[in-house]
Amino acid sequence: VFDNVTKSYHVSNVIKGISLRIKKGEFVFIVGDSGSGKSTLLRCATLLETMDGGDLIYLGDYAAKADEEGKAVYGDKDTLQAVKKHFGLVFQNYALYPHMTVKQNILFPLENLTGKDKLNKTQMLERAYETAKLVQIDELMERKPSELSGGQQQRVAIARALVKFPRILLLDEPLSNLDARLRLQTREEIKRIQKETGITTIF
Repeated sequence: VFDNVTKSYHVSNVIKGISLRIKKGEFVFIVGDSGSGKSTLLRCATLLETMDGGDLIYLGDYAAKADEEGKAVYGDKDTLQAVKKHFGLVFQNYALYPHMTVKQNILFPLENLTGKDKLNKTQMLERAYETAKLVQIDELMERKPSELSGGQQQRVAIARALVKFPRILLLDEPLSNLDARLRLQTREEIKRIQKETGITTIF
């Protein structure tokens, strides 16, 4: 839930009182002109950016709550860390590690899990291959990103976001670097993946 969310940079208001409720399992598209605040809203959702005002609620709990003056006040570090692990984020530029193979890129989020979420090596490999198969790149696991097409790189980025089984998948203009044919194909793939996983998705 975004409730009256605001965000400014210097004197420029980027987000002006956005309120939005997204239900479990929904596939929501946020559209608008360049510079209208789409990416900023997603970055606020994932706590990469702090809101200036409003409430941000996940699974019934406040990540940020407006005070009497409307300013967003965030929860403690443990609360925010718990919230962050619910997200998978796919960036516009893929953000793959060029020196790592596809398999290593997908495994990376799993290797950083701690506590009760930590997996052993066998479990990590099983999950990596399961996710790669879902996005149909399981035959490319030993290749480097430079050996892949733009569409294949985008699938790797989606697999890396999905591999830790996030509650919410956020896609920040994931098709903008693809040509028209690949854009159409990848869009259909994202729809298929969302339908198969049932994951709440914001595009």
